[in-house]
Amino acid sequence: MHMAKVYQCSIEVRGYELDSYGHVNHAVYVSYLEHARWKMLEEEGITLTKFQQWKRWPVIAGIEVKYLKPAFAGERLDIETQVVAYRRVGFSLEQKIFRQGQLVIEAKITSVIVNDLGKPAAAPEEMVQAWKKS
Repeated sequence: MHMAKVYQCSIEVRGYELDSYGHVNHAVYVSYLEHARWKMLEEEGITLTKFQQWKRWPVIAGIEVKYLKPAFAGERLDIETQVVAYRRVGFSLEQKIFRQGQLVIEAKITSVIVNDLGKPAAAPEEMVQAWKKS
């Protein structure tokens, strides 16, 4: 079994993302994870325009996040995204956020591909091929 490709990107914590305790608000991490997923797709040449052409879109069916350490304004966070399983109508990912090598967040994401009627649909072949080669 080969390991799936690990996609990487970074983000800097902005002051307006903090909660009253001075660390990143829990909901903001979900946005960071979303940003990393779009970067992963972009790296494979999969854009919003392509989704519109295919009349297929990925939607989040489930998200499980474990918050392990806080992050603070000005810190650089490194996000790793990996497709760990794919099915005809969706895929599962694992995402991790690190601060200076320390694990801050672990997340498991389940995504389903839907058509223009919002019904589950087969993943576009280009997406399937991207995950197969990674």
